[in-house]
Amino acid sequence: MLPLNEILGAGNNHSAPRGGARGLRLAGIARNAKVSTQSCRYTAMHDLNVKVSRSPVTSEIGDLDLRIALQLLRQAGHIDAPHAAGSSAWLQTIIDRLCEISLRDGLTGLANSRHFMAALDQEVSRVSRSGEVALLLLIDLDHFKAINDQHGHPAGDQALRAVADILARNMRPMDTAARYGGDEFAVILPNCRPGTGRAIAERIREQVEQTPIALFDGPTLSLTTSIGGAHVSPWSKLNSKEVLEQADRELYRAKAQGRNCVTLDAPEPNPVSSDEKRQLLDPFGENTNE
Repeated sequence: MLPLNEILGAGNNHSAPRGGARGLRLAGIARNAKVSTQSCRYTAMHDLNVKVSRSPVTSEIGDLDLRIALQLLRQAGHIDAPHAAGSSAWLQTIIDRLCEISLRDGLTGLANSRHFMAALDQEVSRVSRSGEVALLLLIDLDHFKAINDQHGHPAGDQALRAVADILARNMRPMDTAARYGGDEFAVILPNCRPGTGRAIAERIREQVEQTPIALFDGPTLSLTTSIGGAHVSPWSKLNSKEVLEQADRELYRAKAQGRNCVTLDAPEPNPVSSDEKRQLLDPFGENTNE
């Protein structure tokens, strides 16, 4: 049986190692159980409130022990599936929801590091084809260890959720905001001009600084962040690892400058705009049915 934190990803502010939790192992969740189709083992689990109807479709999915999967979904807030229990559509819903929660950070609800790295790979590849510049931001909470030491980990969790809410409010549908490490966040901004990227980063920094966090036991916390950013240019020919390393260097530069500030690398000049690129390639069938 897999521990819960290995399946859902990090669930608190001190158990999210950089690089993310290990992947979801469906084989350990939906493994064969030596029971008959007439008496599935999770039929009597009243705490999960799930019953399997006798249906010809049930035989299609075989005798699966889904107790752990159903428990994880219930803990994540998914209680009822919109299909008849035991049907193939019901099983597909369970798989889809497990995939969904496996890509989300359990504490903040943002994308986890696994999802972030996949999105960064995709964006670097897209930039090389589109000619549009993207921006990667790394956001670190200043003196976060002191919050945990003075107020405890629940206070640190509140701080992380507050920052995650600010990020979510400032993102476009095309953007990806993720919890990258214990107290570090990452944001991927596709098609982001250099001036626009700095404005977004400064807005995030200011909103964090101006948002007091009322703790459960009474005190109020004030947070600041250091933000470093790296531009993804089609002319730089960088891979995801190199872009991440550049953003990390900018983050450390922000910390060295006194924290609570934004530092971005200088984007490489783009000699050909995306519109010009389309106009140049159109005669060769780039935007035609040829």
